[in-house]
Amino acid sequence: MGLKIWSWNINGMNEEKKRNKIEQYLKKKNLDVICLQETHIARRHRKILINKRLGNEFESLDKEKKRGVVLYIKNKIEAKTIFKDEEGRIIGVRINWQGENLVVIGVYAPNDSKSEFFNKLEEKICEYADQKIVLMGDLNGVVSLEADRCREGGSKNGRLPKSFFSMVDNSNLIDIWRLKHPLDKQFTFHSEPNQSMSRIDQIWISTELCPRIKLIEIRSRIISDHNPIELEIKSLEPRSFRWRLKDYLLEDQKIVERAQERLKQYFTENSGKGTKANVVWDASKAVIRGYFIQQNAIKNKNREKGREEILKQIMANEQKLAQKPNCQEAKERIKILQAQFATIINREVEWNIKKLRQKNFKFANKSGKWLAWQIKKRKERSTINKIKVGEEERTDPKEIRREFYNYYRRLYSNRERTNSRRIERFLRDKGVQKIPTEEKQRLNTPIGKDEIEDVIKELKRGKAPGPDGFTAGYYKEMKNVLMRPMKEIMDNILRKGELPETWKEAYITFIPKQDADLTQVKNYRPISLLNIDYKIFAGILARRLRRLLSETIHRDQAGFLPGRQMRDNTRNIINMLEYLSVKINKQAIMMFVDAEKAFDNVIWDFMLKNLEHMEVGKDFFNGVKAIYTDQKAKLIINNIVTEEIKIKKGTRQGCPLSPLLFIMTLEVLLNSIRQNQKIKGVLVGQNAYKIRAYADDVVIMTEEPITATGEILKELEEFGEVAGFKLNKSKTKIISKNLDQKLMEIIQQQTQIEVVKK
Repeated sequence: MGLKIWSWNINGMNEEKKRNKIEQYLKKKNLDVICLQETHIARRHRKILINKRLGNEFESLDKEKKRGVVLYIKNKIEAKTIFKDEEGRIIGVRINWQGENLVVIGVYAPNDSKSEFFNKLEEKICEYADQKIVLMGDLNGVVSLEADRCREGGSKNGRLPKSFFSMVDNSNLIDIWRLKHPLDKQFTFHSEPNQSMSRIDQIWISTELCPRIKLIEIRSRIISDHNPIELEIKSLEPRSFRWRLKDYLLEDQKIVERAQERLKQYFTENSGKGTKANVVWDASKAVIRGYFIQQNAIKNKNREKGREEILKQIMANEQKLAQKPNCQEAKERIKILQAQFATIINREVEWNIKKLRQKNFKFANKSGKWLAWQIKKRKERSTINKIKVGEEERTDPKEIRREFYNYYRRLYSNRERTNSRRIERFLRDKGVQKIPTEEKQRLNTPIGKDEIEDVIKELKRGKAPGPDGFTAGYYKEMKNVLMRPMKEIMDNILRKGELPETWKEAYITFIPKQDADLTQVKNYRPISLLNIDYKIFAGILARRLRRLLSETIHRDQAGFLPGRQMRDNTRNIINMLEYLSVKINKQAIMMFVDAEKAFDNVIWDFMLKNLEHMEVGKDFFNGVKAIYTDQKAKLIINNIVTEEIKIKKGTRQGCPLSPLLFIMTLEVLLNSIRQNQKIKGVLVGQNAYKIRAYADDVVIMTEEPITATGEILKELEEFGEVAGFKLNKSKTKIISKNLDQKLMEIIQQQTQIEVVKK
């Protein structure tokens, strides 16, 4: 995809209906940069211009309802205002697009005092003349009276002033439309009173961008009295294509029924014919994907046919008008066609308003969730523009991808040699708790159709799919056809451990951590996109396991289990601190343990052997082992997919089973600390406070600071060596209560962990 740019004088947008039409028309274009001139929005009403569907707004507005320029920059593009005036005529923004800096300037030039205006504009842009510039807008003047204007009487007024040509020459800018259309006579503004047409709306770009221009066209005149101009600049490198099922296809009952028939026929012809069930399943995706691609193409073609026909007729009549400015028939025909186009836009606006109302109604009592969704959506669109390697800054997209790839390849490779005998000995010494026979039987029963249906029912529509592109909606609509083959492959996994190849795949996307240095790779949170059919299987195992863990995991662990809340542990810690504030003679410390990428560093061998020691049963163990034997992932960096990474450790992010497997693994450590008599908890009345956890956030408490801290570190180190748990001492903190400064310093020296007073 290239950088899509649109420049348009919209001749006022105070009226809500007109704003809705403009928005509906533009959002269909999937534009990256939109420059609207002559907004007529006063500075005090600037909020009217906020429209996140179009992008982040950067505006120059007058104090009165006149003039006005606004730039909308797509949310994923980093952008910053670099200059503007206060009269609603000039706005300059620097954007970083795919690691490339561009200066985008929107202009609405005056009818008079043009020389003065362009001198002023040149002063603003001269500082950026050595950078790549895109300057666009209504210049209220033409380059050539002969080529760019059609007017009876042939007045010599209307040509751009010398100061303009001096500015573009000094800045090395070129009229890109004229470069690509050297002999064409096409106009962007039709003046009824003056019976004239002219090309006063223009886009000028740095000459170095010219080889990368994919498209530059004057578009049909609709909604406004000016024609918009569309420009597309090619990417420095091609984007990766990732297919995703369009869920609106599933709203067409005929398409769904034909898809169901195709799947029935496919499974009838291919199941039980000697080919493994997991291979048949994976191949079915390719078959039905081809069908949906075909249907989407047909639907798009039909949808755009009517719209394009109207636009084509508008353009034809405008060309007729260019040749015969007094042609009344062409004028009337254009008005009729514009009205027809407006009707189409109005229908789409009404439909979108209806959908928005439904969504707002649905989340009426969940405003926090609705807001969080909006913020998350925006964050996920963020582009990574620069990364630091040591002190050196990298902005080249390929180098940025390489740094992420190398970082995660190292992270997910199990470079530490796993000692299976040592793991066995460690688990045997710790005396891992066995699960009850009744629960073991429940874990190992064949997959039930009701279990599959229940998990599919809980799937949320609209979430990003995995690498195969099939959405939750697909499984909801196709569940009756897919039920039998899906149950067959799931039971086959439990019996034989044979996982479909597509279930081993994942995409990893990244969202920035809040208030972190975003030039560091480690400050982007990886999010795994897994295939939905895999998540259905993992969801069934998770539902079975969650019930067991609610009974076997100690109440000190508040993470990921029903009926347990973080606030319970928080309240306990506050109670203890309040108690110690009164009992000033009782010394105590709390160690807030930070583990380095705790989920990503879990050693598979330890996790699986822990399951064996718990005696979870053969079938359930086969299911988990099949998942944690062979995994691979591709990173998505700025919409480009990297080469494959082999994953050899860590619980699988985005998987419903992952957090439960993690707390089962961590419970070995927590139990060991609970049972360690050398670590004495803090006694408050009849209650002993020793350890609290919420997932990987662990707090260890003791009233014997000197003797216990060494033992705590020993427990953490021994567990880490076999399970992959890595203590991050720089982020781990010890909070002391009723300790003097000398004792605090001794503990800090012994542990190399910061000790602070509470």
